[in-house]
Amino acid sequence: MYDVHGRQIQITRGDWRDNVLLPQLKERWNEPDAIYQLIVDGLNDGFHEELERASGRLVDIDPIVERSHVIRTIVLMKLERFDEAERVLRDAIARTGESGTILTNLAKIQVSRGDIELADATLWKAITLDPNQDNGLGWWAARERDRGGDAAYVAALQRAAALPGSWRANLWLGRAKLAEGDADGAIALFQRVLAQGTFDHDTLVTISGDLGNAGLVQEFVELVSPHYDPMQHAPQAGFNLLQAYLQLGYLDQGEELLGRLYTLNMPPFKQHLDEMAMRYQERRRETTPPRPVAEEALEIGQFPFDRPVWMYGLRDPDWLLPNKPADAKKVMFLMLGKSMSGKQQAEEQREDDIGRLSRAIPLYLAESAYEWTPVHAQSLVAVVMGGGPVIFGAHGEDAERATAMQLIHLAELVVQGSIAQEGDRWLVTISLRETSQGELVATETVSADNSGIEAAVLDLEGKLLAHLGGAQVRPHDRIYTRPTLEQMQPYLNALAQSLMLGLVANEIVSRDSMWGERNMLEWPLRMALHWPDYTVPKAMYVSGISHASRYRSMVLEEFDERSFALLRDMHAAKSPIADLGPLLLHAYRRTEGLAAIKKNTSDMRRLEWLKRVGA
Repeated sequence: MYDVHGRQIQITRGDWRDNVLLPQLKERWNEPDAIYQLIVDGLNDGFHEELERASGRLVDIDPIVERSHVIRTIVLMKLERFDEAERVLRDAIARTGESGTILTNLAKIQVSRGDIELADATLWKAITLDPNQDNGLGWWAARERDRGGDAAYVAALQRAAALPGSWRANLWLGRAKLAEGDADGAIALFQRVLAQGTFDHDTLVTISGDLGNAGLVQEFVELVSPHYDPMQHAPQAGFNLLQAYLQLGYLDQGEELLGRLYTLNMPPFKQHLDEMAMRYQERRRETTPPRPVAEEALEIGQFPFDRPVWMYGLRDPDWLLPNKPADAKKVMFLMLGKSMSGKQQAEEQREDDIGRLSRAIPLYLAESAYEWTPVHAQSLVAVVMGGGPVIFGAHGEDAERATAMQLIHLAELVVQGSIAQEGDRWLVTISLRETSQGELVATETVSADNSGIEAAVLDLEGKLLAHLGGAQVRPHDRIYTRPTLEQMQPYLNALAQSLMLGLVANEIVSRDSMWGERNMLEWPLRMALHWPDYTVPKAMYVSGISHASRYRSMVLEEFDERSFALLRDMHAAKSPIADLGPLLLHAYRRTEGLAAIKKNTSDMRRLEWLKRVGA
């Protein structure tokens, strides 16, 4: 099974039978459509005996005679009650006449009795009535191949292809042409199949898979993409198209299709979609270079954040996350500069590794100082208005001193520094200066390879806190915990993404400048699911959904069911973040639930917060 987050869940056959299958059959006992689907699924899982009674019930209540009688026959054949199965089919014929599906199953009963000649005649008659039934045509063609080899198989399909309304035989003949190396012949047959417009939802899987495996990627895109509809056709064909679009560099078409597939809410396929979305995001990053800010007259803004970035979007729940005292010493954290060659310059920069770390590391250090020391740590982020965050070149000592003195009206101390990447090693340097005269208080440097950056950041954090008086025993906010070494890398990513969502929500950065929005929203949710006792990612996720609601995200609805599943889990665990549930109710327009909470709330600070949520 799969839960709403796409995670696989295993259950024993006995538990499934006793606690899921049989109770569902009982609950849907008067609903023929539901009973039929439960029987089909149960047969696929091998529950033949358990379905015998339900298949008999379906015959009694189903207005679709062929459907009920055929599925009843299949159950009886699984139980080797062939005489009874034939009686059911004869009853169906008497009521509705012969059909391809009924006669195919009758032929199976005849084969079980050893009456091969009669079965062959019955099966061919079934094909003449319905030449496109997968089961019957495939069985008949396979029997001909067993008797006469590949030539007989092709001849059998050609005979079926000549029947009125036939298309599936041409599909399989196309596969045979492709196996022979006749790509043009295969494509011509596939075109004929699609032109008829009567193919089933799996046909595009066959065509796309076969042409893709043959290296005919452009041809398969041109053939399949005009016909593919995620609402009608199998998702596997969509995955094949996504892979082809990526291979050909058709990123706009691929991302549009990704969005359509996500809206189907298919938990078994969600992890595949997530992987593909990340590959598209990486390709975007690779193919779009940063934009040097000096080449155009770009407006650059400096935006202060006086709290950890993930708190923005929560609408200031001061009953949960109290403000720092007004008289607390202020420390301003600047984003890290990038060590550049003489030819490089400041650039508008999106989420590559060095750009992400240039923001995430100071954001984390500011958060740590905010939570573990008495100081009021803040952050200052440079952004191209309407574009994206800016990464500047690293400053020398004189420039750092001048910058620190310019911030005297904002803070008593300033933390600035640089980040450099040389081969597979990172070098991060920070300095702590007074803003009154720009005097240097301390400087610290850490170095690490790619696999050790997380430990280096934790080391740098400890050194910085020591310069600020040392870490307190308890954090400022009761929900806060320091990320572990294992959690640090995903947490740094989450901080950078939370910043971007906040910038978009406040119309500082345009939504079009944001890549990988879906991944940004989901990232803290993945962390919350992977580490259920880690509270901050839950708050960060709620904040992101709140931001997305504010800027009217096109992917917000994809997270509806999952958001409330997380909320239920938080309520069950008595997590304090469950009290932020009204933000989800507002984002997803659950007005009745929001009104009920307001009615039952007497605390004035919470009532004021609820007003901010609604606004």
